[in-house]
Amino acid sequence: MAEIEVPGPDPDWQPAVQMPYYTGKNPAYQYSVWEHCVPLFQLIGGLVLPVQSVARRLRLQVERSWDGLDELDVVLFRLKGFSFAISKHDGDPRGISDLWLTQPHERADDALDTLLQVIGIGQDAIAFRSDAHKAPTQPDRAE
Repeated sequence: MAEIEVPGPDPDWQPAVQMPYYTGKNPAYQYSVWEHCVPLFQLIGGLVLPVQSVARRLRLQVERSWDGLDELDVVLFRLKGFSFAISKHDGDPRGISDLWLTQPHERADDALDTLLQVIGIGQDAIAFRSDAHKAPTQPDRAE
């Protein structure tokens, strides 16, 4: 069977990932896998660590993605009964990586502590802890 050639885009269509969405003539709006999944995740904290360092320690592959905000690095993995994602947007002025549980869990603090223990670093790597039911907290740091 012969392959059918699809015509190219109309000249007045903007890229499907260009903001502001739905304001141009392109009828499509593209979103990333990350953008699709992250609303289901539970943010449990921020880490003063690059995604690449954690990935290297655990021998994970860093995925490059993007969303409506920016390009980002992300790893998704399971560790000792917890399902994690660690992400970092290129343009995030905080300079931290967000730590997520990809399946909500009642023991979010235990999950964060388990990750730190396995990667061999201390509590000083925590920029903040978060719970879906409480406001984020900053760790006590000795000045």
